[in-house]
Amino acid sequence: MNHASIPGPDTIHREVLSNGLRVWVYENFETQTVALTGYVPGGAINEGPDEKGLASLTAIMLRRGTQHHDFDAINETVESVGASFHFDSGKHTLGIDAYALAEDLDLVLDLLAESLLLPAFPADELEKTRTRLLTRLEEQKHSTRAMASITFNQQIYPPDHPYRASLDAQLDALHRLQREDLLRFYQTKVTPQGGVLVLVGAIRAEDAFARLEAALGAWHHPHAHPDLSTPPTPTLTETREKQVRVQGKSQSDIILGWPGIPRTHPDYTPMLVTNAILGRFGLGGRLGNRIREQMGLAYYAHSTFTVNRGAGTWRLAAGVHPHQVERAVQAMKDEVVRMREEKVSPQELEDVQRYLVGSLALRLETNAGIAGNLLNMAWYGLGLDYLQRYGDQVRAVTIDEVQRIARRYLHPQRYALAIAGPPPESDA
Repeated sequence: MNHASIPGPDTIHREVLSNGLRVWVYENFETQTVALTGYVPGGAINEGPDEKGLASLTAIMLRRGTQHHDFDAINETVESVGASFHFDSGKHTLGIDAYALAEDLDLVLDLLAESLLLPAFPADELEKTRTRLLTRLEEQKHSTRAMASITFNQQIYPPDHPYRASLDAQLDALHRLQREDLLRFYQTKVTPQGGVLVLVGAIRAEDAFARLEAALGAWHHPHAHPDLSTPPTPTLTETREKQVRVQGKSQSDIILGWPGIPRTHPDYTPMLVTNAILGRFGLGGRLGNRIREQMGLAYYAHSTFTVNRGAGTWRLAAGVHPHQVERAVQAMKDEVVRMREEKVSPQELEDVQRYLVGSLALRLETNAGIAGNLLNMAWYGLGLDYLQRYGDQVRAVTIDEVQRIARRYLHPQRYALAIAGPPPESDA
């Protein structure tokens, strides 16, 4: 992928709507489609202690009917032209996504704007949504992978941290939340001011700005006061281990890890490379090669790290037979020690760098992929030339930096460990 074809300062067009909503447009006429994605302040960080899940429920219900159209009418109209739009909720933001043929953009924008300006939060759809979400949460309680992830999260983040997850708190709140709670949250915690919309596809930038202003310029929440703070970085000064028993399962899921970094931390790119070596490249990097391929212990094994405006986590994960948990955990620790004590080979580093740089082209093959990458640039303030600099940044990571990252963040004697699986045979 040549440098000139990658979105950058000369091809990303920017404007601000009258309501403070920033807009980025990237023209791409290779297909006659458009992809729209964006965010506005108003995510889960705004929930009270007894409102866990309110942001997500509010986002879902925005799509479940307006003052002019019910849920079925919206679905029928959008699906008749093969388009889509929906809302979701993150830790900090309300997310907006839409996709359509260029000729149907106005139709989708009208319905999307109607959902934002004139939401109805209908009682019947609220009850249907509540039932579906309750079922989904109950299913998570019976999933070893989900319970391992939630338990690990609780080992990393303290009880009052907005990134901490609690199934019980969500279940309790979901039973109690009513339409008035959704309306209050939407009007006082969600605002277009400070948000960003990214539109990519077969449309001229000037035309896109005009259409978005016509559709969304009247959207205002003058009394909204969302939480715009960045949560504190958690600390881990000891080993924390917890096992969760899940009845009726034949597999145990393991997560071993540590607090991570915010997306804007200068260690992000070397951590990206180090993590790929440890547990992402090929069939799971070194973790997959050792635990799955060589030892034959795991159904899967990999590592990943999450980022946000606040610090995420760095976690190693594996699914194994319950009798192999101790061996798998020890193998994870052994690979961590090897990353810390032995420098990676030049060939291994080069292979991973080539993989990471090459994957950028794949992420930019569709309008939705381009839009998602541009939105990340806007959200984290990475600069309009970030995608053009990405390859050089990845290739600049050195062998010494990989070892530095491993030694700084991967502690074999100080970690959080969560294991979810069936009870011992003696207890079953």
